[in-house]
Amino acid sequence: MHKKLGILGGGQLARMMLPTCLDWDIDVQILDQKDCVALRFNRQSPESEGSFRSPDDMVTQLGQCDVITLDLEAVSIEGMKRLEEKGVLTAPHSSVLEIIQNKFLQKEFFKRNNIPTSSYQLLEELDKDTPHGFLKAPTGGYDGKGVCAWKGNFQDITEVFKKNVLWEEAVEIEKELSVIVVRGFSGETKTYLPTEMVFDPELNLISYTLYPAQVDRRIQDQAMSLAQEIAEKIDMVGVLAVEMFIDKKGDLLINELAPRPHNSGHHTIESCRSSQFENHLRAVLGLPLGSVDRKRSSDFSLTFNIIGEGEGEAQWLGIGEALAEDQLYIHNYGKKECREGRKMGHITLIDSSLKNLIKRYEWNKNKIRVQGMKK
Repeated sequence: MHKKLGILGGGQLARMMLPTCLDWDIDVQILDQKDCVALRFNRQSPESEGSFRSPDDMVTQLGQCDVITLDLEAVSIEGMKRLEEKGVLTAPHSSVLEIIQNKFLQKEFFKRNNIPTSSYQLLEELDKDTPHGFLKAPTGGYDGKGVCAWKGNFQDITEVFKKNVLWEEAVEIEKELSVIVVRGFSGETKTYLPTEMVFDPELNLISYTLYPAQVDRRIQDQAMSLAQEIAEKIDMVGVLAVEMFIDKKGDLLINELAPRPHNSGHHTIESCRSSQFENHLRAVLGLPLGSVDRKRSSDFSLTFNIIGEGEGEAQWLGIGEALAEDQLYIHNYGKKECREGRKMGHITLIDSSLKNLIKRYEWNKNKIRVQGMKK
Protein backbone atom coordinates (compact mmCIF):
# COMPACT_ATOMS: atom_id res chain seq x y z
CA MET A 1 0.00 0.00 0.00
CA HIS A 2 1.42 3.36 -1.01
CA LYS A 3 -1.01 6.23 -0.96
CA LYS A 4 -0.65 9.96 -0.59
CA LEU A 5 -2.96 11.46 1.99
CA GLY A 6 -3.84 15.15 2.16
CA ILE A 7 -5.04 16.65 5.43
CA LEU A 8 -6.78 20.03 5.54
CA GLY A 9 -5.62 21.68 8.75
CA GLY A 10 -2.61 20.94 10.91
CA GLY A 11 -3.91 21.00 14.47
CA GLN A 12 -3.81 18.35 17.16
CA LEU A 13 -6.21 16.01 15.36
CA ALA A 14 -3.95 15.86 12.31
CA ARG A 15 -0.98 15.40 14.61
CA MET A 16 -2.65 12.41 16.31
CA MET A 17 -3.23 10.78 12.91
CA LEU A 18 0.47 10.92 12.08
CA PRO A 19 1.83 8.03 14.21
CA THR A 20 -0.34 5.57 12.27
CA CYS A 21 0.70 7.20 8.98
CA LEU A 22 4.35 6.69 9.97
CA ASP A 23 3.73 3.06 10.95
CA TRP A 24 2.04 2.38 7.61
CA ASP A 25 4.46 4.45 5.47
CA ILE A 26 1.73 6.75 4.17
CA ASP A 27 2.90 9.95 2.51
CA VAL A 28 1.13 12.88 4.17
CA GLN A 29 0.65 16.40 2.86
CA ILE A 30 -0.76 18.86 5.41
CA LEU A 31 -2.20 22.19 4.30
CA ASP A 32 -1.87 24.87 6.96
CA GLN A 33 0.48 27.58 8.20
CA LYS A 34 4.11 26.51 8.59
CA ASP A 35 4.08 26.85 12.39
CA CYS A 36 1.08 24.52 12.92
CA VAL A 37 1.69 21.64 15.31
CA ALA A 38 1.18 18.84 12.78
CA LEU A 39 3.60 20.27 10.20
CA ARG A 40 6.30 20.55 12.86
CA PHE A 41 5.77 16.89 13.72
CA ASN A 42 5.46 15.73 10.09
CA ARG A 43 9.09 16.28 9.10
CA GLN A 44 9.26 13.40 6.63
CA SER A 45 6.97 15.10 4.08
CA PRO A 46 7.45 18.38 2.21
CA GLU A 47 5.81 21.43 3.71
CA SER A 48 2.64 22.65 2.05
CA GLU A 49 2.08 26.03 3.61
CA GLY A 50 -1.21 27.65 2.70
CA SER A 51 -4.80 28.10 3.73
CA PHE A 52 -7.47 25.39 3.92
CA ARG A 53 -9.95 28.21 3.31
CA SER A 54 -8.37 29.04 -0.07
CA PRO A 55 -9.66 26.94 -3.01
CA ASP A 56 -6.52 27.79 -5.01
CA ASP A 57 -4.18 26.67 -2.21
CA MET A 58 -6.17 23.47 -1.76
CA VAL A 59 -5.96 22.53 -5.44
CA THR A 60 -2.34 23.64 -5.91
CA GLN A 61 -0.95 21.98 -2.80
CA LEU A 62 -3.12 18.86 -2.50
CA GLY A 63 -4.21 18.18 -6.08
CA GLN A 64 -1.77 15.27 -6.43
CA CYS A 65 -3.06 13.42 -3.36
CA ASP A 66 -5.06 10.20 -3.63
CA VAL A 67 -7.48 11.16 -0.87
CA ILE A 68 -8.17 14.27 1.24
CA THR A 69 -9.44 14.32 4.82
CA LEU A 70 -9.89 16.88 7.61
CA ASP A 71 -8.44 18.14 10.86
CA LEU A 72 -11.38 20.55 11.13
CA GLU A 73 -14.58 21.18 9.20
CA ALA A 74 -14.14 24.92 8.53
CA VAL A 75 -12.57 24.40 5.11
CA SER A 76 -13.47 25.75 1.69
CA ILE A 77 -16.40 23.86 0.14
CA GLU A 78 -15.46 25.29 -3.26
CA GLY A 79 -11.94 23.91 -2.83
CA MET A 80 -13.32 20.48 -1.94
CA LYS A 81 -15.52 20.48 -5.03
CA ARG A 82 -12.64 21.49 -7.28
CA LEU A 83 -10.53 18.64 -5.88
CA GLU A 84 -13.41 16.22 -6.48
CA GLU A 85 -13.70 17.45 -10.08
CA LYS A 86 -10.00 16.59 -10.53
CA GLY A 87 -10.74 13.01 -9.43
CA VAL A 88 -9.33 13.31 -5.90
CA LEU A 89 -11.29 11.33 -3.31
CA THR A 90 -12.51 13.40 -0.38
CA ALA A 91 -13.51 11.88 2.94
CA PRO A 92 -15.87 13.26 3.98
CA HIS A 93 -17.38 14.45 0.68
CA SER A 94 -18.17 18.12 0.11
CA SER A 95 -21.91 17.32 0.25
CA VAL A 96 -21.47 16.16 3.86
CA LEU A 97 -19.57 19.31 4.79
CA GLU A 98 -22.22 21.55 3.23
CA ILE A 99 -24.67 20.19 5.80
CA ILE A 100 -22.35 20.01 8.82
CA GLN A 101 -20.77 23.45 8.39
CA ASN A 102 -24.19 25.01 8.99
CA LYS A 103 -25.99 24.14 12.24
CA PHE A 104 -29.37 25.10 10.76
CA LEU A 105 -28.82 22.69 7.84
CA GLN A 106 -27.87 20.01 10.37
CA LYS A 107 -31.21 20.54 12.10
CA GLU A 108 -33.04 20.41 8.76
CA PHE A 109 -31.23 17.16 7.94
CA PHE A 110 -32.37 15.67 11.25
CA LYS A 111 -35.95 16.78 10.60
CA ARG A 112 -36.02 15.33 7.04
CA ASN A 113 -34.75 11.99 8.30
CA ASN A 114 -36.93 11.77 11.41
CA ILE A 115 -33.92 11.99 13.72
CA PRO A 116 -34.97 13.20 17.20
CA THR A 117 -33.66 16.68 18.02
CA SER A 118 -34.74 19.72 20.02
CA SER A 119 -37.12 22.31 18.58
CA TYR A 120 -35.44 25.07 16.59
CA GLN A 121 -36.03 28.08 14.40
CA LEU A 122 -33.86 30.26 12.18
CA LEU A 123 -34.52 33.85 13.22
CA GLU A 124 -33.97 36.77 10.89
CA GLU A 125 -33.82 39.01 13.92
CA LEU A 126 -33.77 38.37 17.65
CA ASP A 127 -36.27 40.29 19.77
CA LYS A 128 -37.18 40.43 23.45
CA ASP A 129 -40.22 38.20 22.91
CA THR A 130 -38.17 35.29 21.58
CA PRO A 131 -38.71 32.33 23.96
CA HIS A 132 -35.87 31.48 26.31
CA GLY A 133 -33.44 28.89 24.96
CA PHE A 134 -30.06 28.86 23.26
CA LEU A 135 -28.75 31.00 20.42
CA LYS A 136 -26.23 29.63 17.94
CA ALA A 137 -24.38 31.23 15.08
CA PRO A 138 -25.29 28.91 12.17
CA THR A 139 -21.67 28.81 10.96
CA GLY A 140 -18.22 29.20 12.45
CA GLY A 141 -18.77 28.11 16.06
CA TYR A 142 -16.50 25.55 17.74
CA ASP A 143 -15.38 24.50 21.25
CA GLY A 144 -18.11 26.44 23.01
CA LYS A 145 -17.79 29.51 20.78
CA GLY A 146 -20.78 30.67 18.75
CA VAL A 147 -23.40 29.68 21.33
CA CYS A 148 -24.99 31.49 24.26
CA ALA A 149 -27.91 31.10 26.64
CA TRP A 150 -30.89 33.35 25.91
CA LYS A 151 -33.07 34.47 28.81
CA GLY A 152 -34.40 37.72 27.41
CA ASN A 153 -31.16 39.51 28.29
CA PHE A 154 -31.04 41.49 25.04
CA GLN A 155 -28.53 44.05 26.33
CA ASP A 156 -26.00 41.28 27.11
CA ILE A 157 -26.18 39.60 23.70
CA THR A 158 -23.41 40.32 21.20
CA GLU A 159 -24.26 41.45 17.67
CA VAL A 160 -23.49 38.05 16.11
CA PHE A 161 -26.58 36.58 17.84
CA LYS A 162 -29.02 39.36 16.97
CA LYS A 163 -29.61 38.59 13.28
CA ASN A 164 -29.77 35.38 11.22
CA VAL A 165 -29.37 33.29 14.35
CA LEU A 166 -30.42 29.72 15.15
CA TRP A 167 -32.70 29.47 18.18
CA GLU A 168 -33.03 26.15 20.01
CA GLU A 169 -35.32 25.32 22.87
CA ALA A 170 -33.74 24.79 26.27
CA VAL A 171 -33.79 21.09 27.13
CA GLU A 172 -33.60 19.80 30.69
CA ILE A 173 -30.56 17.57 30.30
CA GLU A 174 -29.88 14.46 32.35
CA LYS A 175 -26.62 13.55 30.58
CA GLU A 176 -24.66 14.45 27.46
CA LEU A 177 -23.27 11.67 25.29
CA SER A 178 -21.14 11.30 22.22
CA VAL A 179 -21.02 8.29 19.93
CA ILE A 180 -18.05 7.82 17.62
CA VAL A 181 -19.03 5.95 14.47
CA VAL A 182 -16.65 5.15 11.61
CA ARG A 183 -17.76 4.29 8.08
CA GLY A 184 -15.76 3.29 5.01
CA PHE A 185 -16.30 3.90 1.30
CA SER A 186 -17.83 0.41 1.03
CA GLY A 187 -20.41 1.18 3.72
CA GLU A 188 -18.67 -0.94 6.35
CA THR A 189 -19.52 0.66 9.69
CA LYS A 190 -18.30 0.21 13.25
CA THR A 191 -19.49 2.07 16.32
CA TYR A 192 -17.76 2.63 19.65
CA LEU A 193 -19.76 2.46 22.87
CA PRO A 194 -21.19 5.83 23.95
CA THR A 195 -18.94 8.24 25.84
CA GLU A 196 -20.34 10.44 28.61
CA MET A 197 -19.35 14.12 28.42
CA VAL A 198 -19.14 16.40 31.45
CA PHE A 199 -18.81 20.09 30.57
CA ASP A 200 -17.16 23.09 32.20
CA PRO A 201 -20.13 25.47 32.65
CA GLU A 202 -18.00 28.60 32.15
CA LEU A 203 -15.83 27.66 29.15
CA ASN A 204 -18.46 25.30 27.65
CA LEU A 205 -15.59 22.88 27.00
CA ILE A 206 -15.55 19.25 28.04
CA SER A 207 -14.22 18.94 31.61
CA TYR A 208 -13.83 15.22 31.16
CA THR A 209 -15.20 12.28 29.23
CA LEU A 210 -16.06 8.94 30.80
CA TYR A 211 -15.98 5.71 28.81
CA PRO A 212 -18.14 3.77 28.61
CA ALA A 213 -21.01 6.10 29.48
CA GLN A 214 -22.89 5.15 32.62
CA VAL A 215 -26.26 4.53 30.97
CA ASP A 216 -28.58 1.57 30.75
CA ARG A 217 -28.52 -0.89 27.85
CA ARG A 218 -31.60 0.64 26.21
CA ILE A 219 -29.96 4.07 25.96
CA GLN A 220 -26.65 2.57 24.87
CA ASP A 221 -28.22 0.59 22.03
CA GLN A 222 -30.46 3.46 20.92
CA ALA A 223 -27.57 5.94 20.89
CA MET A 224 -25.38 3.63 18.80
CA SER A 225 -28.24 2.86 16.42
CA LEU A 226 -28.97 6.57 15.89
CA ALA A 227 -25.29 7.30 15.20
CA GLN A 228 -25.11 4.49 12.64
CA GLU A 229 -28.32 5.67 10.97
CA ILE A 230 -27.01 9.23 10.69
CA ALA A 231 -23.65 8.09 9.27
CA GLU A 232 -25.45 6.04 6.62
CA LYS A 233 -28.03 8.68 5.68
CA ILE A 234 -25.48 11.48 5.39
CA ASP A 235 -23.13 9.11 3.49
CA MET A 236 -20.20 9.71 5.82
CA VAL A 237 -16.73 8.32 5.13
CA GLY A 238 -14.36 8.45 8.09
CA VAL A 239 -15.09 9.18 11.74
CA LEU A 240 -18.34 10.94 12.63
CA ALA A 241 -18.92 12.17 16.18
CA VAL A 242 -22.61 12.34 17.06
CA GLU A 243 -23.30 14.50 20.11
CA MET A 244 -26.61 13.95 21.90
CA PHE A 245 -28.57 14.65 25.08
CA ILE A 246 -30.58 12.43 27.37
CA ASP A 247 -33.44 14.59 28.60
CA LYS A 248 -35.19 14.30 31.97
CA LYS A 249 -37.80 11.99 30.40
CA GLY A 250 -35.09 9.56 29.33
CA ASP A 251 -35.35 10.39 25.62
CA LEU A 252 -32.38 10.92 23.31
CA LEU A 253 -32.08 14.12 21.28
CA ILE A 254 -29.32 14.63 18.71
CA ASN A 255 -27.42 17.89 19.25
CA GLU A 256 -24.82 18.20 16.49
CA LEU A 257 -22.26 16.39 14.33
CA ALA A 258 -18.51 16.59 13.78
CA PRO A 259 -17.16 14.91 10.60
CA ARG A 260 -13.70 14.05 11.97
CA PRO A 261 -12.00 12.57 15.03
CA HIS A 262 -13.34 14.22 18.15
CA ASN A 263 -12.30 15.18 21.67
CA SER A 264 -14.79 12.67 23.06
CA GLY A 265 -12.92 9.86 21.26
CA HIS A 266 -9.38 10.64 22.42
CA HIS A 267 -9.61 7.93 25.08
CA THR A 268 -9.70 5.29 22.33
CA ILE A 269 -5.91 5.67 21.89
CA GLU A 270 -5.43 3.83 25.17
CA SER A 271 -8.79 2.17 25.84
CA CYS A 272 -9.73 0.47 22.54
CA ARG A 273 -8.09 -2.03 20.21
CA SER A 274 -8.18 0.46 17.33
CA SER A 275 -8.20 4.19 18.14
CA GLN A 276 -10.53 6.63 16.42
CA PHE A 277 -7.48 8.00 14.56
CA GLU A 278 -6.41 4.62 13.22
CA ASN A 279 -9.98 3.78 12.22
CA HIS A 280 -10.43 7.15 10.55
CA LEU A 281 -7.36 6.44 8.41
CA ARG A 282 -8.53 2.91 7.67
CA ALA A 283 -11.85 4.32 6.45
CA VAL A 284 -10.51 7.13 4.26
CA LEU A 285 -7.79 4.91 2.75
CA GLY A 286 -10.29 2.18 1.82
CA LEU A 287 -8.93 -0.36 4.31
CA PRO A 288 -10.90 -2.79 6.50
CA LEU A 289 -11.99 -1.16 9.75
CA GLY A 290 -10.31 -2.18 13.00
CA SER A 291 -11.88 -3.49 16.18
CA VAL A 292 -13.72 -0.97 18.36
CA ASP A 293 -13.70 -3.30 21.36
CA ARG A 294 -12.17 -2.24 24.66
CA LYS A 295 -8.72 -3.64 25.37
CA ARG A 296 -10.01 -4.78 28.76
CA SER A 297 -13.77 -4.99 29.19
CA SER A 298 -13.45 -4.40 32.96
CA ASP A 299 -11.66 -1.05 32.56
CA PHE A 300 -13.04 2.47 32.58
CA SER A 301 -11.29 5.46 31.03
CA LEU A 302 -11.50 9.16 31.82
CA THR A 303 -10.02 11.88 29.62
CA PHE A 304 -9.68 15.55 30.53
CA ASN A 305 -8.35 18.56 28.67
CA ILE A 306 -5.30 20.55 29.71
CA ILE A 307 -6.38 24.17 29.27
CA GLY A 308 -3.98 27.09 28.92
CA GLU A 309 -3.65 29.70 31.67
CA GLY A 310 -2.48 33.18 30.76
CA GLU A 311 -0.63 34.37 27.66
CA GLY A 312 2.88 33.70 26.38
CA GLU A 313 5.29 30.84 25.82
CA ALA A 314 3.77 27.57 27.03
CA GLN A 315 5.32 26.10 30.17
CA TRP A 316 4.12 22.67 31.31
CA LEU A 317 4.08 22.09 35.08
CA GLY A 318 3.68 18.88 37.08
CA ILE A 319 4.50 16.34 34.36
CA GLY A 320 7.23 14.55 36.31
CA GLU A 321 5.05 13.91 39.34
CA ALA A 322 2.12 12.78 37.18
CA LEU A 323 4.18 10.30 35.16
CA ALA A 324 4.98 8.41 38.35
CA GLU A 325 1.35 7.27 38.33
CA ASP A 326 0.44 4.03 36.56
CA GLN A 327 -2.07 4.12 33.70
CA LEU A 328 -1.88 7.88 33.27
CA TYR A 329 -1.22 8.99 29.68
CA ILE A 330 -0.15 12.54 28.79
CA HIS A 331 -0.72 14.03 25.32
CA ASN A 332 1.07 17.35 24.76
CA TYR A 333 -0.20 18.90 21.51
CA GLY A 334 3.04 20.83 20.99
CA LYS A 335 1.46 24.27 20.95
CA LYS A 336 4.27 26.72 21.70
CA GLU A 337 2.02 29.67 22.55
CA CYS A 338 -0.34 29.52 25.49
CA ARG A 339 -3.59 31.46 25.52
CA GLU A 340 -6.26 31.61 28.19
CA GLY A 341 -8.75 28.80 27.59
CA ARG A 342 -6.75 27.20 24.74
CA LYS A 343 -6.62 23.39 24.53
CA MET A 344 -2.95 22.51 25.09
CA GLY A 345 -3.24 18.76 25.55
CA HIS A 346 -5.18 16.02 27.27
CA ILE A 347 -4.70 13.26 29.82
CA THR A 348 -6.32 9.85 29.84
CA LEU A 349 -6.65 7.78 33.01
CA ILE A 350 -7.48 4.06 32.99
CA ASP A 351 -8.78 2.14 36.01
CA SER A 352 -10.81 -0.96 36.78
CA SER A 353 -12.60 0.92 39.57
CA LEU A 354 -14.91 3.76 38.54
CA LYS A 355 -14.82 5.22 42.06
CA ASN A 356 -11.03 5.24 42.08
CA LEU A 357 -10.93 6.69 38.57
CA ILE A 358 -12.95 9.74 39.65
CA LYS A 359 -10.71 10.17 42.72
CA ARG A 360 -7.64 10.10 40.47
CA TYR A 361 -9.19 12.75 38.22
CA GLU A 362 -9.88 15.04 41.19
CA TRP A 363 -6.28 14.53 42.33
CA ASN A 364 -4.69 15.15 38.94
CA LYS A 365 -6.88 17.83 37.34
CA ASN A 366 -4.96 20.73 38.91
CA LYS A 367 -1.60 18.98 39.18
CA ILE A 368 -0.69 19.20 35.48
CA ARG A 369 -1.02 22.74 34.16
CA VAL A 370 0.15 24.88 31.25
CA GLN A 371 0.95 28.50 31.96
CA GLY A 372 1.86 31.27 29.54
CA MET A 373 5.20 32.90 30.32
CA LYS A 374 5.85 36.38 28.95
CA LYS A 375 9.10 36.61 26.99
